[in-house]
Amino acid sequence: MRIRYGLGLTGSAIAALMQPAQAETGTWRFHADHVLGTSLDLAVVASKPLAAALAIDAARTEIARLDRILSAWRSDSELMALNASESLAVSPELFAVIALCEKMRDTTGGAYSARIGRLLEACKDSARLAVKIEAADLRLDAGTRTITRPKDVIFAVDGLAKGFIIDRALTAARCVPDVAGVMVDIGGDLACWGAAPDGQNGNKSWRIGVVDAANPADNAPALTHLLVSGQAVATSGRSARGQLTVSPLTGARLDHVAYATAVADSAAEADALATAFSVLPPQDGMALADRLPHVAARIITKDGETLTSSRWQCAATPVCVAQAGSGWPAGFGLNIEYEVPKISAGTYHNPYIAIWITDENRALIRTLLVLGKETRWKEENYIYWRRFGRNDTKLVDSVSRPTRPPGQYNIKWDGLDDAGKKVAQGKYVLNIEASREKGGHTLQRLELTLGADGAVVEAKPDGEIGQVRASYGRSQ
Repeated sequence: MRIRYGLGLTGSAIAALMQPAQAETGTWRFHADHVLGTSLDLAVVASKPLAAALAIDAARTEIARLDRILSAWRSDSELMALNASESLAVSPELFAVIALCEKMRDTTGGAYSARIGRLLEACKDSARLAVKIEAADLRLDAGTRTITRPKDVIFAVDGLAKGFIIDRALTAARCVPDVAGVMVDIGGDLACWGAAPDGQNGNKSWRIGVVDAANPADNAPALTHLLVSGQAVATSGRSARGQLTVSPLTGARLDHVAYATAVADSAAEADALATAFSVLPPQDGMALADRLPHVAARIITKDGETLTSSRWQCAATPVCVAQAGSGWPAGFGLNIEYEVPKISAGTYHNPYIAIWITDENRALIRTLLVLGKETRWKEENYIYWRRFGRNDTKLVDSVSRPTRPPGQYNIKWDGLDDAGKKVAQGKYVLNIEASREKGGHTLQRLELTLGADGAVVEAKPDGEIGQVRASYGRSQ
């Protein structure tokens, strides 16, 4: 069940929700793009719809409030005022973030540091600058909440502030009466509390999927599930965020870690540790994770080596994935490249897209992707929805992702059906359906013959769907 509200519930929304409570606890989900420069996903487990709505509203209000304090992208934020001042008495929230940044700097031996704003801008002499920043006399006066900033220090708190905001938003949501569980996910970093959506007998473990960082497909499956209870998960690295990793210790640009995931008691701590694990030599990162209580970590190096801390095995459960292709040649798969075209419109909305595989008789074999998470817009893809989606909303939720802006995208089919069984060689149909608010509706069908040899099928742009190319052959 999903609801969507702006900041502040309207009278009609409250009236609609103040119906008799449902007999069993339910889960309400909310998605929004353009939150802290990324996307926001909320899940609330509650016994009443109104409680879920109030919890979502409380979390969003807290996120917006903290953005005005901690944003490095707003000229009017308090963080920007601090970076322009030699000494400034600041809000409790900004002081708490800077103090926590300094604590994590000590915890990680300098591998995480929020002092590196100038290093991120420096093109040369970065090693000398790193030494000066590391030795700078930064002063925090807790009594007056005054921060005295040496001239070489420019605060770049992104590596911790997002986690701090996640923690505060989760606290705001969980304080609402009749709320039993909450997950706050901003750009893939998340924190969970309380009962999970599918919890039985009070189960409080949230199942969080961790995908293969090396798989570029938009529908890349989770290879590992983390069981998270009252903890947070954060990921850093070139593959995950496309960020530049800079060593606060040396000023050097680093690329030895492709992908680092940290599990910790708070999102702020997990956020900072994921960054530190991307800076430290991998073995040192694992040693740090094992020294810290309640922390688990996984690092994938640029060469593809995977290292895990001692507690990772307790938190992680591998996902059993059958090998594709009863009758398909070993290692074969279907790679689908598709385009979301940019269409000139007064008000442009990203389209909702459904992509699925059927057999020759148009019976559903596999739902590959549903772009768009709100049911009322999913239904605009009426061919997919009426025939398949509305009959199995649990399946649709499991493959749903936020809408995508115009651009080129890629998904894969591994030769399994929706039940996880291998399919045989033969004729199939690739179906792509797209609809756009205040726009058009388009359906494309590509007939595929998947046998012992490779094959390529293409379709030209048409309405809401751009160029499509499906290539069957050995997976890379």
